[in-house]
Amino acid sequence: MNAIFLGIAAVVLLAAVLLRRPRRLFWGALAAAAVLLVTLTAVFDNVMIASGIMAYTEHNISGVQVGLAPLEDFAYPVAGVLLLPALWLLLGSRVQEEADEAGDPAEGALPGAGLPASGLPNGRTPDARTSEGRRPTNETGGRSC
Repeated sequence: MNAIFLGIAAVVLLAAVLLRRPRRLFWGALAAAAVLLVTLTAVFDNVMIASGIMAYTEHNISGVQVGLAPLEDFAYPVAGVLLLPALWLLLGSRVQEEADEAGDPAEGALPGAGLPASGLPNGRTPDARTSEGRRPTNETGGRSC
């Protein structure tokens, strides 16, 4: 079952890479995520098995272990590292392409990508002042920013 899941994830990643041609940063992020998830899986699986929270019967595992953790425990984190970025490439790029076709550069981009440098929709800075040198107020007399 694990081999099937890993195979599907690898095929989806291959398709995504062939269709979308990711930049070099993608591969670095993928490698970093893989190292991090495999390391965390190894550490926490060993802790949970050593403390007795989890146990495996011999007929459910291949016998290959990383410390106390069976090799099969690493299949789902590795598949996640392959599958989630692949889906991001396949689906996220389509959203960006649709936004580009519509002529809206902010749609589909990162949050705040279409905002002015101040980060506020109205272009003011957080400490914007009126031409008289005082802070603007709203209709109730309170400060608006």
